[in-house]
Amino acid sequence: MTAPRPDASPHRPYLEEALRLAREAQEAGSAPVGAVLVNAQGEIVARGRNRVGEAQTPEHIGAASVAHAEMDVFFAVGKVQGAGELTLYTSLEPCLMCGGASALLGVGRVVWATSDPWGGSGRIIAWSSHPAMQETEVLPAPDPELEREGARLFAPEARRAFPEEGWALWRERYPEETAGLE
Repeated sequence: MTAPRPDASPHRPYLEEALRLAREAQEAGSAPVGAVLVNAQGEIVARGRNRVGEAQTPEHIGAASVAHAEMDVFFAVGKVQGAGELTLYTSLEPCLMCGGASALLGVGRVVWATSDPWGGSGRIIAWSSHPAMQETEVLPAPDPELEREGARLFAPEARRAFPEEGWALWRERYPEETAGLE
């Protein structure tokens, strides 16, 4: 039996913004992943998106393998203050690098729209079993509608970028969203 999903309503606007940024990244030629960092008052303090396929600028990391949406957020915010009161919202489950950075910075909560059965950090390490991550609350995919939207958005990138084993995991987890992308 799967655990019930948490109430998605307080998270929905931030996940929608992360998905909007993911579409923006895709339009700019990068992988469709977006992220926002939200303070305890519910204000977005930083926005980021994948910029791997874009030039680096003084304002944003880019043209590097580490130019993921979450890293863009952390670079945009600079020195993270009061990290335990912050929530990182992402359109896609953070990879090991981005999940690790979130935990090591002490971000209080991480919420994602769509799970990543191949590249997500949860495939490699259970969030709650790593000492640096035990203080981080993790809410995977609280909104089924946004989870499907994110899966449809990222599926072509998963097909292109992941090895056959990873693509098979995506097809298994999201059969409707990956249909027709063989």
